Amino acid sequence: MTPAQLAKVLLVQACEEHDPDHKFILRYEREPPRHGNDPRDRTAAEDPMRAGEDRVIERAEHIVDRLTQKHPVFNSAFAALRIKIPVTLLIGCALVGGFLADPIGPTGHINLLNFPLLTLLLWNAVAYIGLFYSMVVPRPSRDRSQPGLPGLVEWLLGLVVKGRLSRLRSDRAQSPDEVQWIAASLASYAAHLLQSSRDLLITHARSLLHAAAAALAIGVIAGLYLRGFSFLYKAGWDSTFMEAEGVHMFLSFLFAPASWLLRVPMPGVEAIVELRGTARANAAIWIHFWAMTTILFIVLPRTLLAAAVWMRKTRLADAMHLPSNEPYFQRLLNPYRGKGLLVEVLAYSHRVKEGDDRLMTFLSDAFGVLADIHIGGSVQYGDRPPHLPDDQDRELCAVVMFNVAQAPEETHSEFLEELKATIRSSGRSNMLLVLLDCEAYAQIDHEKRLRERCQAWATLAKECGLQALRYRDPSGPSGGELQAIPSCLWPGDFRRV
Repeated sequence: MTPAQLAKVLLVQACEEHDPDHKFILRYEREPPRHGNDPRDRTAAEDPMRAGEDRVIERAEHIVDRLTQKHPVFNSAFAALRIKIPVTLLIGCALVGGFLADPIGPTGHINLLNFPLLTLLLWNAVAYIGLFYSMVVPRPSRDRSQPGLPGLVEWLLGLVVKGRLSRLRSDRAQSPDEVQWIAASLASYAAHLLQSSRDLLITHARSLLHAAAAALAIGVIAGLYLRGFSFLYKAGWDSTFMEAEGVHMFLSFLFAPASWLLRVPMPGVEAIVELRGTARANAAIWIHFWAMTTILFIVLPRTLLAAAVWMRKTRLADAMHLPSNEPYFQRLLNPYRGKGLLVEVLAYSHRVKEGDDRLMTFLSDAFGVLADIHIGGSVQYGDRPPHLPDDQDRELCAVVMFNVAQAPEETHSEFLEELKATIRSSGRSNMLLVLLDCEAYAQIDHEKRLRERCQAWATLAKECGLQALRYRDPSGPSGGELQAIPSCLWPGDFRRV
């Protein structure tokens, strides 16, 4: 999926979510016409999920064409949110800025211990340490709320997007309801687009920062050499805490790679002693050392990092996909999901009707229409888990339903632990989902008691290493059950979405 296709899909999502009554986008406008003997029908049989995504993209393009004809402001929104960064201009500014930044000053004296290029090296060293830390420390263990480049990029882009959208004007002939719908849809679209493109935009920003850092260093070196043709630079040093031996050791360590590459030996301690005080020795050799060190430790690493991050940005752009875990896309992709999956419902000491339409609809929405959903008989209290089907051609998801009206006990924990062991021993991508049926208890007791009982069941599941999902909870948010499923599946979400 290309970024342009994703933008259209997200715009349609925003418009439809803010138009649940089909007031502004009519029902017949939401589906493109289908033709007989469509070759995509054969693709759907072979690869349902790919066919489903293609269908969502086709549908979005069809709706966007109608939207932009009726509401030109949406066309303007595409242009407003198409953020183009002038790469050449930014790198050129860094290069010119480095050239104009005179690191020596009008006196022409170079202090070997207080040279601005040393500050530039230290700054880049800190940046490399930060990059190494981000590679070593896993992302979930880092606090996303801490300020950093991702937060700064999101904040700046948020300001740019809000500013551009605020300048868009709707047609005066539109009704107030329509104007409100357009404004809400655009705001939601911008939020969805920034969220889906977050990694891509941050990676792009990182590549530009690496390239700009390399260009800045090149500009400083170029300016240093060009000024050296017109001015006489002299080198010296002075320090309150260091003597000539310490300065020689420090400079020998700092310039060792440059000295080896240039095949120029490092001046001895006697030469360092003579440089103390007022700068009076020719600085050419020290400029060569500083330039080569800057190339080795700033220009080359930053250029390689910029190229690597740019390649990653290209891969991210090519691998963009639908946020299929969202309820909106689950509904659209539902006819194409669930192939090769068997869902076995185990009601523990709880009776569930085989023709329970609400439960079947929920499971179909969660796992897809193509999933084979089987509601087995009730498991009696104290019984061991029944034998689960072992079909090598299909994956399995065992859905255990507990009635919240019952108090959680150790017997329930033992049942879950044994069921986990059974699923783990299969060695396949099988899953386990714990459902807490709240409907019966919600009808006979107070909301507070329901919340406390659900919390007790959730604690029991957590002690077993599981996360329980509240089902038919009247106090829960609309659509919250489907959104919570990925985090509740054990040992992971292996659904083909």
